Amino acid sequence: MDLTARTKIQSAAHSFFHTHRQNTMTADAISFDVVDDIERFRALQREWDDLWRLADGQFFQSFAFCHASLIAEEKGSRRKLHCVTGRQNGRLVFVWPLVTYWNSVWKYAAPLAPRNRSPSDILVAPECGSEPLVKSAWDAALKSTGADIVELWRVRSSSLLCRCATTYAATRRTQIEPTYYASLRGLEDWEAFCRSRPGRSKHPDYLKRKLAKHIDFNLEVLDRNDARTSSVVNWLVSHKREWAHVKDIDSQWVFSESSDKFWGDLMLNRTYEAGVMRVFVLWHQQRPIAALIVAVGAKRVDFLTVTYDMELAKLSPGTVLLDEGVKWAFEHGLDVDFTPGSEPYKVSWSGRASYTTSSFLVLPTTWGLMGYRAKMAAKKLQGMMGRAVSLLSSRHAEVDRTGG
Repeated sequence: MDLTARTKIQSAAHSFFHTHRQNTMTADAISFDVVDDIERFRALQREWDDLWRLADGQFFQSFAFCHASLIAEEKGSRRKLHCVTGRQNGRLVFVWPLVTYWNSVWKYAAPLAPRNRSPSDILVAPECGSEPLVKSAWDAALKSTGADIVELWRVRSSSLLCRCATTYAATRRTQIEPTYYASLRGLEDWEAFCRSRPGRSKHPDYLKRKLAKHIDFNLEVLDRNDARTSSVVNWLVSHKREWAHVKDIDSQWVFSESSDKFWGDLMLNRTYEAGVMRVFVLWHQQRPIAALIVAVGAKRVDFLTVTYDMELAKLSPGTVLLDEGVKWAFEHGLDVDFTPGSEPYKVSWSGRASYTTSSFLVLPTTWGLMGYRAKMAAKKLQGMMGRAVSLLSSRHAEVDRTGG
């Protein structure tokens, strides 16, 4: 089937879904809809915020995070908004923000998120969090997107979405990762907690004292209401790029214009939920030497991104700031989610406590499965040809050397 024919069929399926969605796509009195334009998407904000608070949602499930991701899309991006919503008696109880795009002759769907492999999951009201509902929502998403391939990043392995995706469709390229967290709520003795952490031979205050011997510094926590926040965010983005360059980390996201747009909007947009996004800053003579962006929820703090002045790297200002961030969470009775990654500070502060996430491709159509198999076969053939060329070159070199 050629691309034109497939496009017409999927366009017709999408049109049918929109025309009949209120009458046909229901499960337990929940009707599903698709929001695919920016104005209708923004109109969801108040209800979305209410649902996010009710469900104790993760930072990446918030309207702010998803909206900032949407407006940070590069100009001319082929990724199109496709947000699946569910209502019960008119009340919003389900949100799964997606984007769709074409890659050659295959249609993809992926979570609406920055292109840095952020975690993802559905947002659902607690009373509606059942496997049948999620299965119905999954079916609605697949039918409305017409996707041949669904790319999911860092979905909690114990979640209903992960269970549904891996049960009802073929999956490939699965990658399991730990996400470390520190359970701090209910703890009262900071010193005892610090002593219980593995992997650090010295108290966190040691690095603070070391830094203080060389420079004076102070810590502040800023939000969008502080006039300095904008410049701090710009400083963070710039120094994150410098850090990536020095560490030889090839990250399209870190060096992209979208990164500037995303962090700027997420931290400064005054229409978003107040008090959630904050930036911890270590100052020296009124200039930043380390910055950490966090999301503060009712029960936890998520550490999203951190960087520091590379000229002071030997004094560990970034580690000092991270330690202070953990202490701040401890003092405020909040847990810490360190977000994906296995950096030593995450392993240590968490006491190696973690949950697992899964990243994988879902192949719901025969066309998508055939495409994946063809791609893998081509890569295998390319590898075989590369080894054959290398072997032949070695043989020619041996013949030249021996003359026989």
